[in-house]
Amino acid sequence: MYPEWILKNIRQNLGLEPDDTSQDDEINAMSKQEVFERYLTWQGIIGYSDRIISVIETIYNVELD
Repeated sequence: MYPEWILKNIRQNLGLEPDDTSQDDEINAMSKQEVFERYLTWQGIIGYSDRIISVIETIYNVELD
């Protein structure tokens, strides 16, 4: 389950009110990639999720799902 501050952004990305929990089960079932992309899109960072993930993996020497 994602924290509330992430859920609020994803809800808004889906056209819901920030506190509308009606689709939280669907949000929590989304892939991490989709949640990340939706979060970035809502923040105005469109089309860079793959690049950001790659940079994080390289810098921190981790593999993200």
